[in-house]
Amino acid sequence: MDFTQLFLQRHDVLHDFFLEDYWKTVPEDLMRKRPHPGVNSIAWILWHLIRVEDAGLNLFVTEGAQILDEGKWMERLNIPWRDNGGGMIFGEVDTLSQQIDLQALHEYSKAVRVRTHEIVSEISKVDLDATLTPERARVIATDKGLAHSGADELAKWYTGWSKGKCLMVFGLTHPFQHVGEMGVIASLLGIVFE
Repeated sequence: MDFTQLFLQRHDVLHDFFLEDYWKTVPEDLMRKRPHPGVNSIAWILWHLIRVEDAGLNLFVTEGAQILDEGKWMERLNIPWRDNGGGMIFGEVDTLSQQIDLQALHEYSKAVRVRTHEIVSEISKVDLDATLTPERARVIATDKGLAHSGADELAKWYTGWSKGKCLMVFGLTHPFQHVGEMGVIASLLGIVFE
């Protein structure tokens, strides 16, 4: 098994098993609900992890265009935020959770997944050892709108990350972390997965 096969095997499990289970099992009203004042909704987490994958792989790894900027996704999602939600206050989380078009979010997720497959299938063309310069990190955080707040801190955090690290973190590690978080939230909402 080569790197591409290994990555896509785990990525397919993420989307086909874990994320798809949330789309199929969790009723829309519960997706939008925060079961405790200190946690996010499942809708917000899905949006966040999909935004991170889209921006992370397309802006950090390939330096290409995000899916978000193709096909009027902002309008379809029915939200004003193009960042990844890091730093949002719970009032904003609540607004996004109630306002986002969940069907459009599911379609956006599918489009991001297709792009990720394309990127990883051509990953040999990317220098995975190349690191993010302070200028590139700043452009992504500010000009490309990735940072909700704290753009300077975000740019500083990502400066020096290799494209390989970005690929693994934004494509696999980060979303799997949030799958666990969604499992806890689902149990607080009384959701039982079969």
